[in-house]
Amino acid sequence: MKRISLALCFLLSLAVGMSGCMNDDNQDEQKIVENEAAIEAYIKADSLASKAIRDSIGLYYITRKANPNGLRPKLGDAATVKFTGYLLANNTKVLSIPGDSSFSFPVGGGATGLPGFERTAFLMKTGEKATFLLPFYLAFGQIERVNIPAYSAIRLEIELIKTRTEIQQIDDFIAKKGFKVSERTAENLVIIRTNTVTGDTTGVGKSVNVKYTGKFLSDTKFDEGTIPLTTGAGSVIPGFDKAVRKMRKGEKAIVVFPSPLGYKTTGYKTIPPYTVLQFELEIL
Repeated sequence: MKRISLALCFLLSLAVGMSGCMNDDNQDEQKIVENEAAIEAYIKADSLASKAIRDSIGLYYITRKANPNGLRPKLGDAATVKFTGYLLANNTKVLSIPGDSSFSFPVGGGATGLPGFERTAFLMKTGEKATFLLPFYLAFGQIERVNIPAYSAIRLEIELIKTRTEIQQIDDFIAKKGFKVSERTAENLVIIRTNTVTGDTTGVGKSVNVKYTGKFLSDTKFDEGTIPLTTGAGSVIPGFDKAVRKMRKGEKAIVVFPSPLGYKTTGYKTIPPYTVLQFELEIL
């Protein structure tokens, strides 16, 4: 049976929302009771049932492999996990990453669209494996998906591989790319100049045209274009503006900056909160 990828899950959540809207209170309440009974039955049949814990938001979890010395992700960190998801009702595999590879997401940013999935990062340490049992309101809600019936309880098997702060993400990205950093500010705005241009930098209060391509650290493009910009006017995010101020006419650069210089804790359109961004810039 066809599985739904987490990337598709994001698109679905953006399009129609996930589980917060209760359209029929009586039906929802009945399904909550049914989900709870199914979860309790699974726990009772599990050999590690005595270790099952009910979290304050309503999910249950069982630690399969503990790592007391591991690191617990903090709000805004990037958590990298391996996971699979199953219908609790019949053990059908319905959620995975293509190739069953790892997946990274900003902790607490709501990027996955699944409240229960978001919560798992706060309940694990690096190197740990755990089973999470989600009632429908923490999973796919009341809406039927490709192969997921409405009101389905979901079982997630998750391994937390690593957790990285935004600064660590920037350092990892630079090392992976082998970039030679031209300049790094106290705010961790990183500039990698890709050509040599002499003369004064743009500075504040100057009108320029900027050609840009915006990408995540995965190199996935989210925007591109050419815009007129008056530096220091507050018309663009701080990291973009501060980078342009430090560049010269005709200069090209790759710039990287953390979310306090980007879309902060709120995100924007397809950009989740707590997201490190990179831009390819050219001052025309």
